[in-house]
Amino acid sequence: MLSEITIENVAVIEKASASFSGGFTVLTGDTGAGKSILIDSINAILGNRTSRDIVRSGAAKAAIWATFAGVAEPVLAKLADAGYECDGELLLYREISADGKSTCRINGTPATAAMLREVCGGLINIHGQHDNQSLLDPGKHIHILDSFARNGALLERYGGEYAVLKDIQKRRKALDMNEAEKARRLDLLRYEVEEI
Repeated sequence: MLSEITIENVAVIEKASASFSGGFTVLTGDTGAGKSILIDSINAILGNRTSRDIVRSGAAKAAIWATFAGVAEPVLAKLADAGYECDGELLLYREISADGKSTCRINGTPATAAMLREVCGGLINIHGQHDNQSLLDPGKHIHILDSFARNGALLERYGGEYAVLKDIQKRRKALDMNEAEKARRLDLLRYEVEEI
């Protein structure tokens, strides 16, 4: 859970901090209140792509600190696999310079933005006001049902069997085409012999 975030020289904000308690958090406010700046900062601290345009005009760099408490076991496992120590509280830091260079740290240890993305992807779920529209996309329905059914192993097995079937069909079609090609050539040869 994100417990605190501090941003410095991000967009129009010189310095701001926000603390969060457990549970569901909703960011609301009038246009221009800074919701997007906060979301962009959260995305940046999680290793997502950002541009140097995020740096406040006239500042040399933007900096973002985020503290996470009660880090989930899958994220802890990813951190451990990547060689980062975590005792349940996680401190992420990202600095973006005005020339576009980025510096990242995980619990004080240097990291890359790609590493942040890889190990910290499961820390936060951000949903926008129009995210529910994806539910109307028929192309996503099967993935929603498969996720709900929790049938990943069965789906993977089916995918493997389906790939084998498609390969057999392709090879059979190639053999059929070879037979058809042989018959066509034989007919052509007969025609040529008859002409002689």
